[in-house]
Amino acid sequence: MQFKKQKGAAAIEFAIIFPIFFLIFYAIVTYGLIFAAQQTLTLAAAEGARAAVRYPALASGSTMTKPAQLQARLTAACASANVSTDWLKTMGAGLGATSCSTGVSSAAGVYATSGQCGTGSASFTASTDASLVNCMTMQVNYNYAAAPLIPKLLGPLLSLPTPDLLQGKAVAQISLID
Repeated sequence: MQFKKQKGAAAIEFAIIFPIFFLIFYAIVTYGLIFAAQQTLTLAAAEGARAAVRYPALASGSTMTKPAQLQARLTAACASANVSTDWLKTMGAGLGATSCSTGVSSAAGVYATSGQCGTGSASFTASTDASLVNCMTMQVNYNYAAAPLIPKLLGPLLSLPTPDLLQGKAVAQISLID
């Protein structure tokens, strides 16, 4: 006779516990994708910097100028970084334009720039003088606030704290003398 009194207890317990388990599962998936995206951006920046360093040296007697060689290295870096972020491009529009921009920015996109390094300061000085250029920086940004990988749960009412911008950055020393 005790079973008749507890007939709906399992349904009530499930109704109380299910939202908690769902929220935990949602948090695991959301933060897992954020961590995967962050690792992808860091890898893309490192691969871009590595592509600039490994760019083939000029053949002896080549007429390519140092600024042209530098630009070719930056183009190779951008191409390599863009390849590394393919899955993010299919998941969301947070990377911005697919073209590579010059400079360092906090806006979404892929950025490659050259400048002086080893000047004794932590700042990065941009330079267009190819004889002074010995560093390049590669930066890949994803605007997570504008294009989250997982939609927010119930809009702003019940959302997890997430970063606005995911960023990967790498600096590599290059030599145009090779």
